[in-house]
Amino acid sequence: MNRRRFLTLSAFSAIAISGSLFWLANAQNRDSEQLRLAALSNGELPGSADVVRGELVARAGGCIACHTDTENGGALLAGGVRLNSPFGTFVSPNISSDPTEGIGVWSVDMLADALLNGRRPDGSHYWPAFPYPAYAAMNGEDITDLHAWLQSTPPIAIAPSEHELMIPDLARVGLGVWKTLYVPDDYLPGTFVERGEYLVEGPAHCAACHAQRDVAGGVSDRRLSGNSRGPEGSPVPDITSTALKDWTIDDLVFFLEIGMLPDGDFASGHMARVIEHGTAHLPLEDLNAMATYLKSLGNAGVP
Repeated sequence: MNRRRFLTLSAFSAIAISGSLFWLANAQNRDSEQLRLAALSNGELPGSADVVRGELVARAGGCIACHTDTENGGALLAGGVRLNSPFGTFVSPNISSDPTEGIGVWSVDMLADALLNGRRPDGSHYWPAFPYPAYAAMNGEDITDLHAWLQSTPPIAIAPSEHELMIPDLARVGLGVWKTLYVPDDYLPGTFVERGEYLVEGPAHCAACHAQRDVAGGVSDRRLSGNSRGPEGSPVPDITSTALKDWTIDDLVFFLEIGMLPDGDFASGHMARVIEHGTAHLPLEDLNAMATYLKSLGNAGVP
């Protein structure tokens, strides 16, 4: 066999193997997505919804902080918040009830597929700037209530700017493989029973900022041991129970309420917005539950 023929066959073999692995990874991801949907009350979402409670779910999940450009006077949930990353700048979309620019035509099932599986209505993948690896553990009641609240918000007919990325939109097709690597297999509706663990690991998606990301932008180690490059390019602190050993439960609750640290300093940047538009509005029971989990052995920061 001459060298040219050998190289040609090797190239075709490599392409065939790569294609097979790509297909298998995408098939595995789709199986995982179906499992998450099936875990919602045996595949069915609750029939009734609580709009007031839905707003609390939105607050816990950071929906308002990430989808309202408060710094520039943006309308509620109209999007436009810019998130700088090593891959370029992501711009949050409009998730108001507007039927054209927002998600006013979405069903609760479409919202569930977006939150649990990172799928757009057309079936394509969302970029993981949308923290669906954590939302994958959200329960059906929360999703149903969140949908009801989102649909009750004022429709805002504003189309936010497009993402400004260094990677082509076509790269979305490879996100099925990415998901098999970075969406935890055990993150399913009903995984987390304790309220504090559920909020921290699920809707509040603390690991999205407080866990280290690798070169592919994924969080393979979800310990909250800090991140050298957070959503604004600045370091994000370690919030494992080891790092928080000098904090009391009351310290943590007070921080989540008004953003003040034990030394009298205040949170700034993205965390300040998370508190102002998110945790500051949660019931005291939820804040206590989150603080208790953050101080627990379950958040000790050990493998």
